[in-house]
Amino acid sequence: MTAAAEFQIAYDGDALRSHAMDVRNLAPALLAFGKLFDESNRVINGNGASVKLQVKATSPASFDILFLLDQSYVSQVTAFLSGEGITSAVNLLALLGFGLGVGKVVPISFFSLVRRLQGKKPTKVTDQGNGFIQIEFGSETFTVPAELLRLYQDIAVRKATMEILEPLKTDGVDTFKIIGPDRATIEVITKSEVDYYDLPEIDDEVILETEHEAAYSIISLAFKEDNKWRLYDGSSSISVKMEDSDFLYKVDNNLVSFSKGDLLICKVRAIQLRTETGLKTEYTVLKVINHKTAARQLSLL
Repeated sequence: MTAAAEFQIAYDGDALRSHAMDVRNLAPALLAFGKLFDESNRVINGNGASVKLQVKATSPASFDILFLLDQSYVSQVTAFLSGEGITSAVNLLALLGFGLGVGKVVPISFFSLVRRLQGKKPTKVTDQGNGFIQIEFGSETFTVPAELLRLYQDIAVRKATMEILEPLKTDGVDTFKIIGPDRATIEVITKSEVDYYDLPEIDDEVILETEHEAAYSIISLAFKEDNKWRLYDGSSSISVKMEDSDFLYKVDNNLVSFSKGDLLICKVRAIQLRTETGLKTEYTVLKVINHKTAARQLSLL
């Protein structure tokens, strides 16, 4: 089964009065529309449907851009227009703010939700248990579909939105408009509002935290607070934060010295984090159990 829906957008401002737009601004924005719908379809429909976005020609000498969103279903969906099971192309457009939904009322769209929250976190979010979420923000309280909040939280969707609105950060491009089938304007985003759509700082997510004992040779040590030591475990080097206050006291007061080949037997905490750029591991030495000097003796036993 397939379905299709159209929507139209326009960039406007003094720089576009000649009906010309720098391709270096336009091309990434157009590609970002494809990303936005690919990622939004993934969030809402998973593997149940796929989408393809095409650009259709409008009238000459215009910077209105007409898109055609084709959606293909993996299986037959008997009530796709009502939004049951798989969200239709029409309702996907409505959730994002590019049109009016069929069968399911979308009181607030993705674009209007970001603007309403000014890119910030809500004060309180309550699941009403009926497919809708109640959001409190300052003195306001309003309700949105649960799918809409999922779009708002998805990093890939937010990044694509930033790319779509990037032209507003250039001189002479002042507004981004979403235009309905009757030529009425559905959404308007102005240059003064574009920062609301920037992706907020993303907190690292702790995936795994473990503690273990291991032996390390010293590559480099740090005497300044918060500087990290570099240690070698025989196969790879790691950067560690030294938190053994007793050991650091001995180092600071020259009560311990180091030579090439010395080993530290340490209790180490390793925290694996998922960051915006990928997986990383942070190491902390909780305690130096033993400092084995480089000098060695033959065993008599």
